[in-house]
Amino acid sequence: MDSTPLESHLQPAFIDELPRRLSEALASAPACGFLSLTLPVRDFRGSPGLPAEGPAVWWGRPGEQRFRAGTGIAWEQAANGEGRFVRLGAEWRRLRAGWRALGLDGAPATRAAFLGFAFSPDAADPQLPNAMLCVPRAVVERRGNTTLMHFNGAPGDEADELVTAWSEAARQLVAAAWQGTPATDAAPQAAAPGLPADDPAWDERVRVALAAIAGLPLEKLVLTRRLQLALEQAPAVNRVLERLAARYPEAAVYAVQRDGTSLVGASPERLLGLEHGLVVADALAGSAPRATCDDADQQLGGQLLGDPKERAEHEVVVREILAALEPLCTALMASHAPSLLRLSNVQHLASHVHGRVRPEVGVFELLERMHPTPAVGGAPRAAALAWLREHGEANRGWYTGGVGWLDDAGGDVWVALRCALLEGRRASLYAGAGIVAGSRPEQELRETGWKLQAMLEALAVD
Repeated sequence: MDSTPLESHLQPAFIDELPRRLSEALASAPACGFLSLTLPVRDFRGSPGLPAEGPAVWWGRPGEQRFRAGTGIAWEQAANGEGRFVRLGAEWRRLRAGWRALGLDGAPATRAAFLGFAFSPDAADPQLPNAMLCVPRAVVERRGNTTLMHFNGAPGDEADELVTAWSEAARQLVAAAWQGTPATDAAPQAAAPGLPADDPAWDERVRVALAAIAGLPLEKLVLTRRLQLALEQAPAVNRVLERLAARYPEAAVYAVQRDGTSLVGASPERLLGLEHGLVVADALAGSAPRATCDDADQQLGGQLLGDPKERAEHEVVVREILAALEPLCTALMASHAPSLLRLSNVQHLASHVHGRVRPEVGVFELLERMHPTPAVGGAPRAAALAWLREHGEANRGWYTGGVGWLDDAGGDVWVALRCALLEGRRASLYAGAGIVAGSRPEQELRETGWKLQAMLEALAVD
């Protein structure tokens, strides 16, 4: 499969026509503080890709044939510390109050922003803000066979400069496009870099956590393993995304690019989805490997479903999500029993919580109550987070934070899992394990290995 960027291919015709179309739309647009224009694109060649340079974001739900790639910054707000979601929510409402969206040639009017945040509100990272809400300068969106391009900015008095910036952003998105379709093309088969067989500090970390669980009112603590690799060459981020999208169609595949650093991952766990007042959240806890033989794979899944320790860990997550959502909802229910979520390299116990939120509740009110769930932090939440901070276990950057998009219907935010932070030839991979009474260090280490395999395979050098 040819997944190289399209720099060498002819530019589609709409690029040549774009300045005129944008100028005409801008001239007839109503006065407003912030404007979005959406155009249908009928000759966009390939699938949306991540531009090679500058701030950019990429988002895909491969199984649903939905992809978004955005470049540049039309508007952005950052926040950190306690209350970061409250402050971002206030900025989001302030922006929307003066934001008009126009759909041209039958395209839907769209107002959307990318959201990302670290696990801990006080995490300091030179590469990425602690929490950010960003409206890219331009976004290309693929929904099945339909391609749209969104242009965002404050009109002001310099219309020509805005049109020039939009046109250049569109060219960058066209140049980044892939020839293949990541939702359907097979991922390249390549040997993954070797995974260290042992982690000398892991046993002691787990034993300290188990002692805390035995001696304090703690039920669960989630520990994070960080694996640092020196690669033979800097990975092509688009190739990494392509592999993740092909291998994990049920996941949310994502990338955030800033100043030569990219966070890339494929998350199987939705933190929250809000659409027209209906909220859904995933409870994912309890893991087992996959097997190549169907009979062995079914046996592993059956053992996971019947394992008392794994079921107890899972039930803690479901219970705590229900408790977090209950004050914000008028109706609420959870799956009667967990099912198996089977990924290519690991399977999980999965339940879903559904509710109808109160009229005044939006994404940021939900985040304030829900993040972090016990699946990535622990339980009870306050005591677990205090223990993680005290023992240096909360320094994870964006791993187990969140990534997603907000729009007029609500938002779709996923836990930042199965990810790697890429800086040139250096890669930092992350995986975690939930520690509860009865956990065994060697088994939890193996579980992190299953989870790390997703990014190890995606980073394989051709």
